[in-house]
Amino acid sequence: MLLSVTRNPYVNFQINYQLSLLAITLLSLTTTYLLNRKAFTIFFKPGDLRAPSEEMKLFGIKAGDNWLKTGCSLALVISLATGAFMLFQLKNADVEYRQLPGGIGWILLFALTNSFAEEMIYRMGIVSPLTDLLSPLTIFVISAVLFGLPHIAGMPSGIMGAVMAGILGLVLAKSVYETRGFFWAWTIHFIQDVIIIGALFLLSAKAI
Repeated sequence: MLLSVTRNPYVNFQINYQLSLLAITLLSLTTTYLLNRKAFTIFFKPGDLRAPSEEMKLFGIKAGDNWLKTGCSLALVISLATGAFMLFQLKNADVEYRQLPGGIGWILLFALTNSFAEEMIYRMGIVSPLTDLLSPLTIFVISAVLFGLPHIAGMPSGIMGAVMAGILGLVLAKSVYETRGFFWAWTIHFIQDVIIIGALFLLSAKAI
């Protein structure tokens, strides 16, 4: 039976979706652990927030940078890009921003659970079992592709949405691998989900 706790259909949808997603996440984590227990114990933690970052000029990551600098910079740049994309979606929707305060709690909760679940599935579930089997870049690309493809029909959607999600997936997989943990991946992903889910909440509130 589907749960229905508010008048907002989007909130009700998210409650049921997040519960299902968390169940899948538990299954994914269990499988990831069984596939490579040693690697799982290495990556299933916040990690070293100041770990050295391998150079990747495409994303402005320079040789000698550490993940404290890189993580903060990427969080800012990626969030601005996501915010601009979602603002464009809201531009012609005539949403009522006064509805936003009433949904902050739901938005933060859904962003927290969704970002955690997707990081455990698309980063832990890929980086952990494939470490020492494939090159780091190959692992990052696999994570990017598997994370990007579902966004063709997700949010952000379409080819542009898939590309944006794929780029995010690559960077977050790199962070997990290099810091030996998921702090930066979860944090950056959480911020993006706050922006996206917040925009979707506004659109759904308008439809009530």
